[in-house]
Amino acid sequence: MSARRLFPVAGLALLAALAAGFVVALLHRPAGTTVRPGPRPVSVRASLSPREPQFGDAVTASADVVVDPHRLDPRSVAVATGFAPFRVVSTTRTLESAGGLSVIHVQWRLRCLEVACVPPGGSKTFRFAPLRLSYGRRRLTSSWPALRVGSRVAAADLRRPVLDVPQPKPVLSDYRLPPRATGWTLLALAALLALGGAALLLRAALHGAGPARRREAPPFETILHELAAASSNGDTGRRRRALEELARELEPLDAPLSAESRVLAWAPPDPGADAIAELASRVRTVVER
Repeated sequence: MSARRLFPVAGLALLAALAAGFVVALLHRPAGTTVRPGPRPVSVRASLSPREPQFGDAVTASADVVVDPHRLDPRSVAVATGFAPFRVVSTTRTLESAGGLSVIHVQWRLRCLEVACVPPGGSKTFRFAPLRLSYGRRRLTSSWPALRVGSRVAAADLRRPVLDVPQPKPVLSDYRLPPRATGWTLLALAALLALGGAALLLRAALHGAGPARRREAPPFETILHELAAASSNGDTGRRRRALEELARELEPLDAPLSAESRVLAWAPPDPGADAIAELASRVRTVVER
C-alpha cells in the first residue's frame, strides 16, 4: 500500500479508537452521590468506639441522623439519650449536606472511673438507654450496641498482688537566671508584699472593718484533707478518687510523684495507711519547696 493511501486509513482507525473509548467511558461513568430517601424523612445510625475498651478508657458515642430537607427542617430534630453510669465529658453536633440530604452528626465523649464501671471479673457489659429522636409530633428510637469493658487486672495479679512503682528519672536542672540571686530577689519582694499586707490589715482594724473573709484552702491541702478523711472512715472509692485527683494536680509539678499516686489509686489491693501517709508527706515536701 502506498504512503498516500496509508494516511487516510490510519486516520480512520484513530477516530474509531477514540469513539470506542468514549463509549466505554460513558458506560462506566462513576455513580452519583445522590442518596435516595426512605419512607421516613429521618433515619439514624448509632455506633460506639471502641466497642471493647478497658476500664478508665474514653469511649466515643456517635449518632448519624439523615434528614430529607424537602420534607423536614433538620434544625427541628432533637436528639436525646443517656449513658449512665458513664459521664459525658463533651458533646458536639454538626450539620452537613450529602447527595441532596442533610446529615446531623452528634458525638459524645464518655468516661467512667466510678466503682459502678469496675468489671467484677474479666469484663463487664453495659447497655445504654436508647437514642431518642423527636421531630414535630413524631418519635424515633434506636438502640446502642453493647459496650464490653475489660478489666486491667489479670487473674495472676489478684493471686499475687504487687505494687510496681516505676523508678523516677533524673531531672536535669537548667536555670536561665542565677538561682541564688533570684531567690534573694523573690524573698525581698515577698517581704515587701508582707509589709503591704500587714499595713492593709492594720488599716482595716483601725477603721473597724469586719472580719476578713476566710481564704480558700490551696488545692493540695483540700485533696490531702479529703484523702485523710477517706482513709479514716474506710471509704475505698472516695480514697481512690482523691488519689487520682492528687495525681492530676501533681502532673505539672512532679511527674514521678504523680505516677506513684495514680498507681496507688488503681492498685488491685486497697492502699495501706502507711503508704498513703508517706505519699502525703512527700507531697507536702514538694509543694512547700
